[in-house]
Amino acid sequence: YNVPPAAYLATHPHLTNLVVSALIIHAPTGRALLIQRAAHDGFPLKWECPGGQVDAGADATVLHALCREVREETGLALPLPLPLPDVADVLDTIEFPGGGGSNWRKITFLVLLAEDDGDEKLPPPVRLDEREHQDAVWATGEEVQAGRCEGREIVFAYEGQRE
Repeated sequence: YNVPPAAYLATHPHLTNLVVSALIIHAPTGRALLIQRAAHDGFPLKWECPGGQVDAGADATVLHALCREVREETGLALPLPLPLPDVADVLDTIEFPGGGGSNWRKITFLVLLAEDDGDEKLPPPVRLDEREHQDAVWATGEEVQAGRCEGREIVFAYEGQRE
């Protein structure tokens, strides 16, 4: 995944586009970051992991795209190069058709945040892009499975994210 998007797509000729997402776990607490889509956006009010489309013209690698999308959507800066030594850190890949005959692949990566500059017992603060997302929570695995966190109902954009 530390390859240019065009090179990745060249080795998967049936694909036309890539989407990346990050299941971000705050290692000291074991909590996962979930963000809620804006009411006026696609999949309104649904929850998801941060991520978005890979820009083959601007992103140096697929992993650069992941870091860019996480930063744009949450304000969190992931270090590059990401410590992703093998595909064990890829949690999920799904493929789906798009408009105009396009074929998409979404790759979800596991990203562990060891600690931040502040109190390592608390996950770092999240700064959302309000054009795309309206809420964020750091949820435990139990809260994700129950579909509730801090009084909020967690309904995912697609059910596979709950797993």
